[in-house]
Amino acid sequence: MIANRSFRSAPKRFGQRLQAAALIICSSILFAPQVAMAEEDAFVCMSGDEAECAFENESLSLFIRCQDAYNKGRESGDLTEARSLARQLLDRKNKYGKRMMRFIYVALSQGSHKNLVEAYRWLDEALTNGEQYQRTDIERLRNNLAAKMTEQQLAEARKK
Repeated sequence: MIANRSFRSAPKRFGQRLQAAALIICSSILFAPQVAMAEEDAFVCMSGDEAECAFENESLSLFIRCQDAYNKGRESGDLTEARSLARQLLDRKNKYGKRMMRFIYVALSQGSHKNLVEAYRWLDEALTNGEQYQRTDIERLRNNLAAKMTEQQLAEARKK
């Protein structure tokens, strides 16, 4: 009889253990990323030079704002802010400035910017300035965009 009772309570104990394990797993999934993000977002100055650290912090902040503007711009169809922020990153010689600008130029060629004339001029300006990006042919991107434009838009974009 005792063995029988123990056998019947085993599923109940298993269920309680399963619930406890699920609670631990769920809490670690919910709360661990927040702690990890806080640690990742924190910039640790290794050089000890306050001016250099401030510059790096500003660059990191600028990069995050640029990414956000790029994501919003792809949804809204206006990549103006993202391009401006990416240009600032490039001016700072930040390693992510070229990546962001490359993403923006590829998005422009796909017609993601609602003002196709402006997008064409940006790509044309990049070509004129000799900008180069890894595995990216800006002339091809400009031609892809031109294929999406009307003759009137192309004529307007080509006016200097």
